[in-house]
Amino acid sequence: MAKNNISSIQGDAKLPLPFREWIDTYYIQLKVIGWVFFSFYTFIAFYKLVINRLVDVSITLLRGDNSLSEIGLFDYSSWRITTNFIPFETILRYINYSQYFNFDLIVVNLLGNLLIFTPMGFLLPLLSKRFRKAWVIICLGFVSSLAVETVQFIFTVGSADVDDLILNTLGAWFGYIAYKCLLLLPTKQS
Repeated sequence: MAKNNISSIQGDAKLPLPFREWIDTYYIQLKVIGWVFFSFYTFIAFYKLVINRLVDVSITLLRGDNSLSEIGLFDYSSWRITTNFIPFETILRYINYSQYFNFDLIVVNLLGNLLIFTPMGFLLPLLSKRFRKAWVIICLGFVSSLAVETVQFIFTVGSADVDDLILNTLGAWFGYIAYKCLLLLPTKQS
């Protein structure tokens, strides 16, 4: 019976990872667990960024407490306040006027936006050969973040900000750098 490992499934493309023998032995199980974890991560991230806010608005509408105009859904009258199209404006505002902002707000907005897409950049190259180039991860991080920001703008839930797009894309790229660093770990010599 043929051993299910990286070389038998993906040709001769083996990742030079530590614990190669263990990875080869449990390759299929690790791949399934990896995709399940990635799917769970994706759902949680999208839920926290978009779905949660849409559900709150929908529940408020269904209760009949407020009308569509009172909730502000599809209300673009204040889009100039809730939307930023100028790169680095929000980031620089947080840095230059940090004494006027709650520190938790700065950390959540800057570091949170940076870290939320990092697992994407780290896990996808491990799970599929298609995602082993930096430009693919950067484009995927950009497009995914653009989708989130677009939904936030269209439904007026949250604030659409080009700085979030920049930070999310950088986060995906940092995840890819972490993946590349993993490949530099010394391999176990047989």
